Amino acid sequence: MRTVLAATMVLGCAAGSDGGQTPARDGGGYIAIPDAGPVPTCRGNLDGVIERSEVVFVPGVQVRYRINPSATLARVVPAGTANADGSRSWDFGDTSGDLVTLSLGTSAGQWWLSQFPSAQYAAPIDPRAPELGVYAAMTDRVQLLGVVGPAQSDMTVVPYDPPVDILRFPLMDGATWTVDSTTRGATLHGTPVASRDHYVLTVDAHGTVTLPELTFRNALRLRVELTQTFPAGPGTRRIQYLWMAECYGEVARMTSRDGEVDPAFTLAAEFRRLGL
Repeated sequence: MRTVLAATMVLGCAAGSDGGQTPARDGGGYIAIPDAGPVPTCRGNLDGVIERSEVVFVPGVQVRYRINPSATLARVVPAGTANADGSRSWDFGDTSGDLVTLSLGTSAGQWWLSQFPSAQYAAPIDPRAPELGVYAAMTDRVQLLGVVGPAQSDMTVVPYDPPVDILRFPLMDGATWTVDSTTRGATLHGTPVASRDHYVLTVDAHGTVTLPELTFRNALRLRVELTQTFPAGPGTRRIQYLWMAECYGEVARMTSRDGEVDPAFTLAAEFRRLGL
C-alpha cells in the first residue's frame, strides 16, 4: 500500500497584500476569501496562536501552489534560519516548479458520502495524484476520515478508524498530540489493503515565511511524523512539515521520501508553496 500522508487542505487565500509584506486587511483585521460565493471573512490578530476562528473552510474555494513536478525531488532546508529571539525565518522565494490549483470540494452528492456520513469536504492529498482526502472540520479540530478515488469505478476507499486529528486548536508553538489509527476494510484500486498508522504531530517552530508574493509573520510549523505497518512486508516512515498562517491556512509544505528518519532531510518528494 502506498504511503498516504494526510493533507490539511485548510483553504483560505487573502485578496491582495500590504506592500507584498503581509496579508491585506481592512481596519478590523478581516481577510476576505475569494472564489467562495458570499464572501466569508477571517479575523486574525498575528499573535502566533491559530484559533479555530482563524481558519476558514469554504467548499469551492481554489488555492494555487507552486510544486515540484511528479517523480522529482526538491532540495529543501526545513530548519530555515534561527533568529536571536528564538523564532525562525524560512525563505521560500524560489519560483521554480509547476503552478497547480487545488479546490476544496463539498461532500454533498458525492459517491463516497455513505461511507463517510460525517464528512464535510474533500481535497486532493497530492495535486499530482488523483486520490482525495475526506475531512470533517469541528469546533476544536480537523479530522481526516479517509481517502477515496476520484470516481466509484476507481474502487479506492480507505477509511481511518478512528479518524486522524490533523489539526487540533488552538495551534501554538509546543503543542503536540499522537493518533493511532487503522485502515480495516480498505480497498486500493479494488485490492484489499490494511495498515496500522501511528501519527506524531508537533508544532515545533514559529517565525516568518517569505514567499515570492507574500510574507507571513508569526507562522507556525507543524511536523507530522507517520509510521505505517502492514500485514505483510516492511513498514515505512515519512516526515512532513506544514507551515500554517492565520486565515490563509497552509502556506507551504515539505514531504520527505518514504523511509525518511531524519527531521532535517534535504530532499523532498513534495515541496509546495502558495503562489499566484
